[in-house]
Amino acid sequence: MLKRRNETGSYETQTNLRGKKPKLSDADHQHILSLLEKQPDITCLEIIETLKLPVSIDTVWRFLQQAGYRREKKSLHASEQERPRCGAEEKRLERPYIWIQGK
Repeated sequence: MLKRRNETGSYETQTNLRGKKPKLSDADHQHILSLLEKQPDITCLEIIETLKLPVSIDTVWRFLQQAGYRREKKSLHASEQERPRCGAEEKRLERPYIWIQGK
């Protein structure tokens, strides 16, 4: 107790030093932001691989959310809509349907 009083000037416990420490440093934050300026369409996995960060994709994503970025995903369905259809497929999709009504 005397040692703590001599070092800190108080007998109170220091709760501010507890808890999980952040894995990304301020330097890592700056590197990520500069990489995003160079390549705006980079993925979280590519950020980790490029900067060789020892963190998960979720950690990078949480930082990007705090920095004001949002996720944009382009699905396979959207990319298929952009390509032109071939003639045979278009004819097959445009065939007329005959509805038979029952009694």
